[in-house]
Amino acid sequence: ILSSSPVAGVYLIATKNGREVYITGHSEYEGNRLKKEYERDLAKGLDVQLPVNYFPNDDPSKMPRVSWRAHASLLFSNWLDYCVYQETPYDITRLK
Repeated sequence: ILSSSPVAGVYLIATKNGREVYITGHSEYEGNRLKKEYERDLAKGLDVQLPVNYFPNDDPSKMPRVSWRAHASLLFSNWLDYCVYQETPYDITRLK
């Protein structure tokens, strides 16, 4: 487990050699995607909780803060650079 929180649970998991990486969140989401899903589920009458730290002052009438985009890009870029480009041998038969 590389990243987790008491509220969201496990987010980022990888094998020790970095060949397998799993992300349980959706850092690729557009800024209002979770808002739309929240409103959709409320309209269906589902018992849904307000997303944590998403709306300013926990007010769903306000537009959400988009605070994750740079982190998502950096995570993907670093994974691609370190775990794929630098660690993958030119000769695929040498792959562990």
